[in-house]
Amino acid sequence: MTNEKFQHSKEWKILKELSKGRGLQELKRVQIDASLNRKINWFLYGGASGVISMIKEIYGDEALKEFYQFLDYFISDPDTWGHYYHSDKINADTKTIEDATQGLNFGEYLEDFCSYWRSFITIS
Repeated sequence: MTNEKFQHSKEWKILKELSKGRGLQELKRVQIDASLNRKINWFLYGGASGVISMIKEIYGDEALKEFYQFLDYFISDPDTWGHYYHSDKINADTKTIEDATQGLNFGEYLEDFCSYWRSFITIS
């Protein structure tokens, strides 16, 4: 088998590019602490976004808006009856991430996050 006929999987192509240092220059100071990236990645691809998508597909756009309003209420007064309760781990993670992200524009961060992950998908 020659190298020309050998086909790498998408994952191996990404690893090859990372081994050459490509795709890493987009990382910003806050992304050095990958815990926020992992949490957002889980939210988008492993958990919460799937539930949000199901609500929209089953009940429609209006129900999704109502769910967002409820979610806003649910997290608006944490650690009180009828609202979200922080675990010790979430409290520790929040403090760590908050310290690492001083002065961060979250909108720009999300744009960079999306661009960073899209770059892996488009590696040919």
